Amino acid sequence: MNKRFLCFGTPLVVLSFATACTKTNNPAALQAAGSITATGRATAFFTAGDTILNVSYENGTTSSGITGLNPTNAPAPDAAYMITPGGNSNYAIAHKVTLGDTGYYSNEAWRSESDADMAGAAARFLPGDERRYEFSVYLKDWEEWNSANPAYGDNIFQLKVSGGALVPVRILTKRNAIVTRNTSFQDNLVADFRSYINQWIHFRIDVKWADTNTGYLKIYTRLPGQTSYNLVLERNNYATYTGTGLQGQHGYIKWGVYREAGKDAAGNVIIGDNVLTRIAFHDDIRIIALN
Repeated sequence: MNKRFLCFGTPLVVLSFATACTKTNNPAALQAAGSITATGRATAFFTAGDTILNVSYENGTTSSGITGLNPTNAPAPDAAYMITPGGNSNYAIAHKVTLGDTGYYSNEAWRSESDADMAGAAARFLPGDERRYEFSVYLKDWEEWNSANPAYGDNIFQLKVSGGALVPVRILTKRNAIVTRNTSFQDNLVADFRSYINQWIHFRIDVKWADTNTGYLKIYTRLPGQTSYNLVLERNNYATYTGTGLQGQHGYIKWGVYREAGKDAAGNVIIGDNVLTRIAFHDDIRIIALN
């Protein structure tokens, strides 16, 4: 019997196990792909290889035409804006954050980030899901870290869990490296990114989401001048999911610029970074089913 699945909001008939969804820029809302149950589980199901989310920005808007995709919560007019050309196409999104300027402060941090949390159940993750995440990033005129200053981090991508759970995967710049950090480890992905400033860097993240020691995390990079992805980090047999998966708690993706800043004893933010403004471009954000 033919089964009907939904890929990026577009109905597609697939023959038993046969084929993956075609990537599309159809602006239909992802929520059409399913709903969230009482436990937070999405009712949509996918075949390995299906593209669940494809944020290409090819319609020239900061939401990429996807209902529920949030470009930013920061109020500054240029906290999120379109640039051209993109990574492999006509458009991409830029996020900007200036420390100390309230126009770039949102959700209790100096940040401007897009997220797909409300773009539909299909774009979320829970234990048992096996997913591939891809994104391209361009560090616009990224000033080098000054060793005389604290090594604050600037997040450029997060796989986050709602409800106040610890962040299971985030990718950030730290000193002059790009690293990944979770609840128990930090590893270099790009040892020194300075020669790649103002060039597109491509990332691929494969995760088996698990709340027991059965999960895995694999991260690949494709640096400027490279034609294929290279595995730079692999961790197996650990709990990748940091939440409970109950009462609607779930995981979702975020991309943009989130700046870590120091705090004094009273909890006030210390604007002590040697670089006040950071801008990053993002393009080709995808979620692909691996199971």
